[in-house]
Amino acid sequence: MTRARQRGFTLVELLVVIGIIAVLIGILLPALNRARESANKAACLSNIRQLTTGWILYANENKGNLVWAGTDDKTQVLPPDLDAYKMGWVIDVPGSSADKEGAVRAGAMWKHNPAANLYRCPSSFDKFNFRSYSINFHLNGEAKLVGLTTPIVTKLAKVKPQRVVFIEEYDDRPPVSPTDISYNQGSFLNWKLTNPATALNNFWGDTPAFFHRKGTNMSFGDGHAEFKQWSDPRTLKAKRWPDPNGTQANNNDLMELKLALYGPPG
Repeated sequence: MTRARQRGFTLVELLVVIGIIAVLIGILLPALNRARESANKAACLSNIRQLTTGWILYANENKGNLVWAGTDDKTQVLPPDLDAYKMGWVIDVPGSSADKEGAVRAGAMWKHNPAANLYRCPSSFDKFNFRSYSINFHLNGEAKLVGLTTPIVTKLAKVKPQRVVFIEEYDDRPPVSPTDISYNQGSFLNWKLTNPATALNNFWGDTPAFFHRKGTNMSFGDGHAEFKQWSDPRTLKAKRWPDPNGTQANNNDLMELKLALYGPPG
């Protein structure tokens, strides 16, 4: 009796199977990437919402006083420093980008948001800063900078419901040296709209992060958070003035952001 000869795949058949697999991967990968980014965007939105809840809790526990939006430890600094005795909501220190939790653990907000992952967007590609979010300068920002923009508010009762509280920020300028903090330090600073309009209306200060496709997560004074999709293509190229991309005339995104940060002119 003859034994049946086992027949394997031919080279052509193997190539066909490999080709089919490659096509399927090509079809599925974009969908998987979109699903992953959608999940990251939702997680980031949850982060920023929880930080805002902690921000409100801090004020409620401190007689309505807002946490300082700066990122320094000024508790041992004396007047005439205008920000003397203040503790930043996070503390940016030399080397803090390498010590991934050090900066956020040291800040005044840690008690209310004691989880390091809340301070970083899952989609962040920032190599210099662990923290992905900043507080609006208008909400108890650095007093020494008031003249550059607009007066600050220091009480929760004075915060408008539609005012931006936290916003994703990414300043891609690197630290001066490996032990320096990067330019992402401090509160989220911009120039308030003026009336009548001036050139400052067209200038970018700090720019939002674009970790998500064509948009940025931010939260507001009433506690809610949302994803803002930008409409002007120039916004996604924005840099801090005086960079060539720091001046963008008639950019509605810039106008809307300034309104949300500071309110209308006047």
